[in-house]
Amino acid sequence: MRGDNTVAERAQGALYRRWRPQRFSEVIGQEYTVKTLQNAVAQGRLHHAYLFAGPRGTGKTTVARILAKAVNCESPQEGEPCNECPACRRISRGISLDVIEIDGASNRGIDQIRQLREEVNFVPAETKYKVYIIDEVHMLTNEAFNALLKTLEEPPRRVIFIFATTEPHKLPPTVSSRCQAFEFKNISPELIAGKLREIAKAEGIAISPQAIRAISRRARGSFRDAEVLLEQLSSYKGKAEIEEEDLLQVMGLPSEEALSGYLRAVLSGDIAGALEVIARLSEGGKDPELFLESAVEFCRDLLISRLTGEPGLEQGQGQELLGQVLSDGELISLSERLLELKREMRFLLDKRIMLEVGTLKIIADLKGLRSGREESEGLKTEIKAKAKTKAKVKAQAGSKLKPKPKSSLVPEEMEERWQRMLEEIKKERVAVYAFLAEGHPR
Repeated sequence: MRGDNTVAERAQGALYRRWRPQRFSEVIGQEYTVKTLQNAVAQGRLHHAYLFAGPRGTGKTTVARILAKAVNCESPQEGEPCNECPACRRISRGISLDVIEIDGASNRGIDQIRQLREEVNFVPAETKYKVYIIDEVHMLTNEAFNALLKTLEEPPRRVIFIFATTEPHKLPPTVSSRCQAFEFKNISPELIAGKLREIAKAEGIAISPQAIRAISRRARGSFRDAEVLLEQLSSYKGKAEIEEEDLLQVMGLPSEEALSGYLRAVLSGDIAGALEVIARLSEGGKDPELFLESAVEFCRDLLISRLTGEPGLEQGQGQELLGQVLSDGELISLSERLLELKREMRFLLDKRIMLEVGTLKIIADLKGLRSGREESEGLKTEIKAKAKTKAKVKAQAGSKLKPKPKSSLVPEEMEERWQRMLEEIKKERVAVYAFLAEGHPR
C-alpha cells in the first residue's frame, strides 16, 4: 500500500503514518507546489534551498521527503520517485545516511548549525544528493541563522536544504531570499472528506457520511488532524459505525440542537431558554469557550447561507433558525458579540458565569438594535405618509382655483379704451397721467 513497509509495520503504525503519501501524485490540495517540484526534478533544474511554509498538517514535511526521494531516485518516472530502488526504499524507511531531518525547535543553537556546516562539505555517502530537512526552521536563533547564511550563499555541490515552517515571517530576509519559497494552503473539507472515505474503506472502518463531513470541517484544513480524529473515533467505536454524535462526544463539542436552541433563545429574547441551554452544557461538562466558538461558526454558516443561497447548513434545526433571523445586520451583530465574549472569557476561571452574564448583555443589545430599527422604520413610514397627505392637499387646493377668464377684446379695442382712460385721468391728475402714459394694456 505504501512504500516497502510490511503488513505488520502498517498494522502497528499510526493511521496518518501508514497513509503518508509516497509520491507527488498522492499529495492532495497542493497542486501548484507539487507540479512545480515534479517538473523541476524531471527537467533537472533543482535549487539548492527550498522553503515550505504553511499551516500544520498540510504536507510540508511529507513533500520534503518525496522531493528527497525524487532527486535521489535511480529510475525516476517523469519527476516521480519509483519507490522501488534501494535509495527510495532507504529514504522511505528513514535509514538513509544522506537524508538528514533536523528539528529546529530542539536543535536551534549555533553549535548544531556549526556541526551541520562541517558535515555538508562531505560528499553523499550512497545517493546523488545530500538533503537536509529542517522542520520548524523559524525556531533557530539569530546566531544560528547567521552561521547558516554562509552555507546558503555558497552552497556545496550535491547538497539541498529544505526548510519547513508554520511562521515564515520569523525568518530573516537574508535567509528566505535565498530560498525558493512555496506556500502550502489549508486543504478544503471536500478533499479531506474524499480521502477519508478512501481510507475508511481500505481500513474497514464503518463511518457515516455525516461523521466524515463533520471530521473534515473540524480538521480546519489539516489532513493529519483529520486522520488522527478518524483513528481516535475508530478506537472508540470498535466495529460499530461511527456517527456524528460520536465526534461531538469525543471532542466535547455541542450538538447542533444545543447551538440552534441557544441562538433561537438569544434572538427571540428568551432569557430563561438561553440560561437553560447553558446549564445543560455545564452539567454535561462542555467547555463554554468551545461552545462559543461553535456558535460563531454556526452563525457564519447561517449568514453565508442567507447571502449566497448556498446550503451551508443541513436541513433541520439550522434551516428552522434561518427563517427566524430578522436581518443580516442582526446576525452579524450577534457574531461580533459572541466573538467579543469569547475573547473576554479566555482570561477567566469561572467561564460559565461569564457566559451567562455575556448572554444577558447580548440579548439586551439585540433588543436595543431591534427597537432602534423599528423606530427608524416607523419614522420613515410617518414621513412618507405626511408627504403623501401634503401632496394630496396641494392637489385638491389647486383644483379649486378658478382660472382667470381671458379677455374677449382684441388688441386694437384695448388700446383705444386705454387711451380714453388716460385722457380722463389727465383732466383730473396730471401726475398720475405722467406715470401711466408709458404703459400699455395686456
